[in-house]
Amino acid sequence: MSHVYPLKLYFKYKPNFIMLAAAILVNIFTWVWILFQIRPQDALIFLHYNVLFGVDFIGEWWRVYYLPLTGLFIIVINFVIGWLLFQKDKFISIILQSVSLICQIFLLVVSALLVFLNV
Repeated sequence: MSHVYPLKLYFKYKPNFIMLAAAILVNIFTWVWILFQIRPQDALIFLHYNVLFGVDFIGEWWRVYYLPLTGLFIIVINFVIGWLLFQKDKFISIILQSVSLICQIFLLVVSALLVFLNV
């Protein structure tokens, strides 16, 4: 049974640290932006927009927080898997952290679209 790679050394590897930090910052920005733009309300808001059909899903205002929550879940899962696999293959760890960052950027864009649809 192999031992777990030390977390401190995992973060000393700069690509991992930079990608993870950037993904967390984008996720925090998404949380804050939605928090300040989407106010609690009784009316339903637009939750999904499709280019072909327009708005195709509406719901309660708090459901818009599923976007950054999903992003946080992606960060945590990719971080844990990347950390566990780091000792065997550093490249897979970098790929997982890159995927986390790319997902956060896409979720930020989707959040921006939802904010603009609902403001």
